Amino acid sequence: MAWFDGEVLPATELPAGQPEIPAPRLLLPSREYAVQEVAGLFDQLRDPLYRYFLCLGLSHDDAGDGVQETFLRLHQHLRRHGDSTNLRGWIFQVARNLVRNEIKRAGRQRTEALGEVIARQASGGDPVGSPEEQVLRRERLLRLQRAIAKLTPPQRECLRLRASGLRYREIAEVMGIGISSVGELVQRATGRLREGAE
Repeated sequence: MAWFDGEVLPATELPAGQPEIPAPRLLLPSREYAVQEVAGLFDQLRDPLYRYFLCLGLSHDDAGDGVQETFLRLHQHLRRHGDSTNLRGWIFQVARNLVRNEIKRAGRQRTEALGEVIARQASGGDPVGSPEEQVLRRERLLRLQRAIAKLTPPQRECLRLRASGLRYREIAEVMGIGISSVGELVQRATGRLREGAE
C-alpha cells in the first residue's frame, strides 16, 4: 500500500504466479500535516522573523504582514510537496526575497541602517539610570551605530540572520554562500563592532 495525501491506496494487483514485488511506500504530507508543520514553525520562528523584518527597516505593520506572507508561502510550499530539509533557512530566504521584491516594486529603498534602528529604538524608551549613565549609554550607541555603518552589506546581513537565530549552515543557504564564508563574515563583523564600540 502507498500513502497519498493522508489516504491509503491499494497496491497494484499482480497476475497469478508472479512473485509479489512490494509497492514503494510513498509518504506525502497530508493537509493536516502541512498545517501542523506550519503552525509549529510559526510558533517557533514568528518572533525572530518579525525582528528580522524590523532590522531590515520595515515598519511594525509591514513586518507583521511580512511574517504572515512568509508563512503563507511556507504552507503553499509544503502543500506542493516542496523540499522540507531546511525549512528555517527557507523561511528566512523567502523573507529576504520579499523585502528585496518590495524595494524593487516601490522603486525606492525602504530599509535603514541597522545602527539607525538601534538608535531609534534606544531613544524611544523611558530613561533608566542617572543622567550620567544615560549620556554614556547614548555615546555607546552612537559608537555602535558608526561601527555598524562601516560594515559591508554582507556582514550586516550575516549579523541580522545570526541575531534572528539562524545557524551558519542556514545563513549560508539563505545568502547563497559557503559556510566558511559566513564564519569569516561574522568574525570580521564582530571584530569591527568590538573595535568601534570601544
